[in-house]
Amino acid sequence: MGHWVYEFVGCPDTGNYQQIANEEEPGEVIFRERPGGLGIVEGFVRDNVDELMMVARFRWVAGGDPSTVAPMVLEAVGEYLPPAAREAGSQ
Repeated sequence: MGHWVYEFVGCPDTGNYQQIANEEEPGEVIFRERPGGLGIVEGFVRDNVDELMMVARFRWVAGGDPSTVAPMVLEAVGEYLPPAAREAGSQ
């Protein structure tokens, strides 16, 4: 099986770029440490996949501290649970 090409679009600091990925199939979200990031992450949501060409396009959602980026990205894909719902589910 070949390698996937991930296209990242809309990131205000780095612009659009591509990366070769070794994964079998792209997931719904990607979190990446910002280059020279000091703990700052970028969060992307998958927009579309071309399985024939093995290209997955991800759009930028948020950048910053992981504790704030993760909820915004997960909310963008409809998987975010508000903190009150998480606490209720863990009891």
